[in-house]
Amino acid sequence: MSYKDQFPVISLIVFLALFTAVSGWAENLYVKPSSEITMRRGKGTDFKIIAVLKDGTPVEMLAESDEWAQVRLESGKEGWVLRRFLSESPPLGQQVELLQREKEVLADTTQSLNSRVAQLSAEKDEIERRLSDEKAEVERELNQCVVERTTVNEDFLNLQEDTADVIQTKTDLDAARTKVEDLERQVTTLQKENDRLGKTETLKWFLAGGGVFFLGWLIGMISRKSRKKRSSLL
Repeated sequence: MSYKDQFPVISLIVFLALFTAVSGWAENLYVKPSSEITMRRGKGTDFKIIAVLKDGTPVEMLAESDEWAQVRLESGKEGWVLRRFLSESPPLGQQVELLQREKEVLADTTQSLNSRVAQLSAEKDEIERRLSDEKAEVERELNQCVVERTTVNEDFLNLQEDTADVIQTKTDLDAARTKVEDLERQVTTLQKENDRLGKTETLKWFLAGGGVFFLGWLIGMISRKSRKKRSSLL
């Protein structure tokens, strides 16, 4: 923050300080210069004098009646003095001293404010740096999320394709299984038919063999009978 930015703040503080100081003076009165007055127990010259006040003595006015004012000293003592010997303005020396003290206070306040402004500026820079770092981190995480979302979408599409392939493979497998079962049934039927045909063929060969044997036997018998007839004729 530049000095121009600080100036309105400092001006406001100075104004409030001066306003407070002026308000404080309005509540307090001072014995006028070149005056030395008596403070009495009551409002009148016939009352006993309880103190003699030198010029510049600060008093606090408690009440005012006619030309008299009831005042309290810094020591706490109270009494009455003539109002015309009191002034709202402190002596010049006290004003200079007061202004010097106020100047020192304002200098300390200004230095404190400048230090505070520098501290706040450093904190502001640190906050901006952290916000920048956090923003960069959020952007990095966002980009990472976008990449991961793209990867997930691709994996999902691949999974859909794989699922379709699996479904088709299952369909083909079921069809092949059905075909195998049909072939097994056909093989069983053919095997039974083959067994039946095998038995029939064996029977045929058996009958054929028996026929040949019978035919041979019959031919033999006929041959023997023929030989016997020839022998008897001779």
